Amino acid sequence: MTSDSPVPVSGVCEIALEQADLTAAEEFYAGVRTRIGLWRPQIGLGGGRGGVHVHYAMGLPAQAYEAVVELLRARGYTVLDHDHSRYGHGRGRAAYVTDPGGHVVEFWTWDVGEHLRELAAGESPGSR
Repeated sequence: MTSDSPVPVSGVCEIALEQADLTAAEEFYAGVRTRIGLWRPQIGLGGGRGGVHVHYAMGLPAQAYEAVVELLRARGYTVLDHDHSRYGHGRGRAAYVTDPGGHVVEFWTWDVGEHLRELAAGESPGSR
């Protein structure tokens, strides 16, 4: 990857929202069948913080991960390199970086489509 190459994201793979009433929020979103993070007020991975928006994640091909982390660091950004597999569910790696506007952006190698397949089979860790 060259410094002039765009980061090869495949799309937004997660949105996390802070919710004061998690039960009401779960009832509202349960029928949507999408991956949406509903959090109690807290500071999350990579410094994601409360308010209207906590952070968002974009899918990234695993083979591009190291080059993207290197590119962001070369441009002066602080990157948190997080290995989700340490939780025992093999969810890939994620790089968290704060954009110039203060938004935490996550570049995640996990194919979030796997969440729906696991949920249908009753196997998705952390889903309910």
